[in-house]
Amino acid sequence: MENLQPHLDEQTRQDQIYNDAMLSLQAAKRDDERNGYAVMSAAMGYGEGSMGNGIFAKITHGAQLFCIAFACAAPPFLVWYVLL
Repeated sequence: MENLQPHLDEQTRQDQIYNDAMLSLQAAKRDDERNGYAVMSAAMGYGEGSMGNGIFAKITHGAQLFCIAFACAAPPFLVWYVLL
């Protein structure tokens, strides 16, 4: 009669490896979902904070004005620098 114990041990080992891999995939999925919630929370917090009357709203408005001014002023300065 053939010894079936090594086959059962291998099957148990493979089952354990499979279960460990599935747990790892589930943990990675939870981490990705958790990161998504963190990004959305930060974006919503930034949006709420930049619409008020506080110091953060004033800094945000100043940064927006600076970006607009830079976008309008940079091309002429680059033309003067390169062509003249």
